Amino acid sequence: MRYYDATKDGKALILDHYTGVGEVLAVHNLDQVFATLHQSLRVKRGSLFSLDDAKNNDLIFIGSPSENLTMLDVPSTKEFVFRKVNDGPRAGNMEIVNVQPGQGEPDTYIATPGNIPSTEDYALVAPVHGLNPEHSELILAGTTTIGTQAAVEFVTRESYLERMKVRKTSDLRPFEAVIQVKVARGVPVGSSLVALRVLEK
Repeated sequence: MRYYDATKDGKALILDHYTGVGEVLAVHNLDQVFATLHQSLRVKRGSLFSLDDAKNNDLIFIGSPSENLTMLDVPSTKEFVFRKVNDGPRAGNMEIVNVQPGQGEPDTYIATPGNIPSTEDYALVAPVHGLNPEHSELILAGTTTIGTQAAVEFVTRESYLERMKVRKTSDLRPFEAVIQVKVARGVPVGSSLVALRVLEK
């Protein structure tokens, strides 16, 4: 298996029976949080997602556009975007591009190369406007499956949830954030905020 490439694959059949370990653990983590809040969570794989879903629901997207092709069809991030590296020793890897780097910020964020044990990954956390302005999207996506798991863990920490409880949803401005993920033996063991853009309402 390999990532879908629109220039080579065209309308070829896409095998979508695969989910990364990080995405599975991320959904489990979200399910636990929603159960604690006495709210339901409906999980849908990307190939069954419709634009009607985007227009009529608040959504949480888990995984980068390389894993979750549906994200190519809906509003997404603008300040930090995913891109596949096309050449050089990291060709084929995903990176997060910093569209307008601030002072001291790098142009890109990229995980440890895949041919050595992973020690670092990066992920996006972005609550943004949906297709319908009455609804929102939350994008939780890593450059690898481990980064995606870390993004969900980052927003489901008790300290983060406590801060969100004291704010009205209408007061929460959309933002895009990059987190750096420390990895040990294939497990995210720590995350820290490395870049943040607060967006206009």
